[in-house]
Formats: sequence, C-alpha cells, structure tokens
Amino acid sequence: MDCLLCRKKISDVIASELRSGDKRKVFYCKKCELGILGDVTSNEDLKKFYKINYRKTVSQKLGSGMSPHEIFLAEIQFQNNRLTFLNKYFGKNKRLLDVGCSAGMFLWHARKYVKEAVGIDYDSRSAKFAARKCRCKTYSTDIEQTTLEEKSFDIICAFQTLEHVSDPIDFIGRYKKYLKPGGVMAIEVPNLRDSLLYAYDVPFYEKFYFHNAHLWYFTAASLEKLMTKSGFVGEAFSYQSYNFMNHMHWIFKDAPQPNGLPARLRPVLPVRSSVDPKLKDALNDFIRTTDMEYRRLLAELGVAANLFYVGKMD
Repeated sequence: MDCLLCRKKISDVIASELRSGDKRKVFYCKKCELGILGDVTSNEDLKKFYKINYRKTVSQKLGSGMSPHEIFLAEIQFQNNRLTFLNKYFGKNKRLLDVGCSAGMFLWHARKYVKEAVGIDYDSRSAKFAARKCRCKTYSTDIEQTTLEEKSFDIICAFQTLEHVSDPIDFIGRYKKYLKPGGVMAIEVPNLRDSLLYAYDVPFYEKFYFHNAHLWYFTAASLEKLMTKSGFVGEAFSYQSYNFMNHMHWIFKDAPQPNGLPARLRPVLPVRSSVDPKLKDALNDFIRTTDMEYRRLLAELGVAANLFYVGKMD
C-alpha cells in the first residue's frame, strides 16, 4: 500500500475489521498521519453506492435507513458550528457550492447569507429534495457534467465528504477550478484523533469507528498536508459534535446509543417528574455546563470528533 501524500510504501495497520464485520485492513502512514482503507473501491462503484445504498447502511438510527425528509429534520439543527466557522466569508454578493449537500441541511441556512447557494450530491433523491426544500439549484452528477462555470464560486464546502472519495487529491483539484481567485474551501472530516478512539480504552469503538464507507482517515496534520499539496493555505482544528453523556455511555457500556440524535443535543439528565423544578434545573444546568466545558477541552486538545479546515488558494 502506498501513501497518498508521500507516495512511500506503508505496512502499519491500525484496524483489521470494520463496523460491518468485514475483514478489511486500514493502513496508516506514520509520517503523514493518514489512514487508508485497503482495497479502495473504484470511483464508478462509489457513485452507484451513494446513489442507491449509502443511506441504507449509514444512519443516525441504528439498523434503519432515513428518507431525505427525515435526514433534513434530524440534521438541520446541527449546522451552527459550520455557520460560525464560515460567517466571516459570507456576503450578499457571494456564491456558495455545497459538495455532498445531502438533503440540504446546510444549504437551508447558508442561502440566507449569500447571493446564491448550490448543492451537489450523488444521492439523487436527497439532491432533488434539497432543491425543492431550499429553492436552490442542485445536481447529482460530477461537476464537470453540470452547467456550472469554472471560477464562479467564492466558497466551496465539502462536509463529511472527503473521506468518501476515491482520490482526495483529484477531488480537491477538480473543485478548486470552480473557485474564484481569493475564494475559500471549507473541509470537514472525522478526526482520527477522536478521543474515544485515541484517548480512551473503549474496545468496541475501534471497530465501530472504521467502516467501509470511509476510505480515508485524517488527523489535522494529514488534512493540512493534503490541502497544502493541493495549493491551499489554511489551518485545521477540531470541534466536538457529540455530548458528554454520549461519551459516558461509550466509556461505561462500550456500545453506541440506539439513536444518535440525542447524543448531539444538549444533554438532559433522567430526573424524576416528581422532583422539585429547582432541583431539576440545577442538575441539568450542571450537566450542560459540564458538557460545554468538555467539548471545549476536547477541541483545545485536538481530540474532538471532527476536523474543520478553511483555506485559500496559494
């Protein structure tokens, strides 16, 4: 196996079994801090997978798929971090492209802050839903097959998308052509330094974290190296999307919660309904304050669940 970034042979393995139970290896380049799933799927097979089967295998509800409408309702409330990170780049004269837009959760918010927001997603059902719901143009083909012009966007986003593509360098290069001079690219990916994987002793999470939909596993260092190699100047940092209670569930039970949605909300303690409201409020204020501090600490230490990169063309 050759490293995508340094092109040197690598033999270190950080996982030999995936969430699905498939016996596939994840190789790791120590020099570049990049994880690579062995036997990478072809680009054409990936397109078919995302058009037809992706939502059946990956869902907030364990064991069941979600419709575009359900995805939209579930995810629309979790866009604040992305909006905050990109706020200074928005403007009523700006055009934004969301690559891997899914059902339009980010587009719904972003369209209010830019002149035009456009989406692309291989899942045609989700792309069509996003177009109707957000009243934005969306496409479900390669960007080269659309009517979009090169050098026409001020902001290009790819959230939780880069880890799915067959060749990240080619992906960045293709979309880079559609940025205006001075434009920015925003990338969000899972963090290989996720505290549940990197810091805590949670054996099952090691299998849960690695799965066949993710072909690449980035640290801040490898993401920055990829973007520098692709002609961008910027910085990657981590932020935490899952709450303190979710991590306690993993640490004490070594298993995921049945529904991933509460894991991302502000935590609430299971206080009896008969308890004095002041006591209930005090307990929940405590756990929410703890949650905020915990998320801040993970981000500061670089071991939060997600990496976020914003860069300009060099």
